[in-house]
Amino acid sequence: NASGRGERRIDFVNLPPQGTIRIYNLAGVLVQTLEHDSMLQDGSESWDLVSKDGLSVAFGVYIYHVEAPGIGEHIGKFTLIK
Repeated sequence: NASGRGERRIDFVNLPPQGTIRIYNLAGVLVQTLEHDSMLQDGSESWDLVSKDGLSVAFGVYIYHVEAPGIGEHIGKFTLIK
């Protein structure tokens, strides 16, 4: 973008070829589910910071859970700041 902060998104990187990313708020409520299915060279998935209900998510701390068939799972957290 020529001006402003740019596109609102977060990128999940170093993902296996297939898997599911679930994003939760700190209350444990499921905010969004992303299905990742790509070539091995493209281990990334973008999220536009929109909930499964079509609303922009609020600033704060979120938990993500990546589940990959035959590989396992990973849990982490990230913070959205203004």
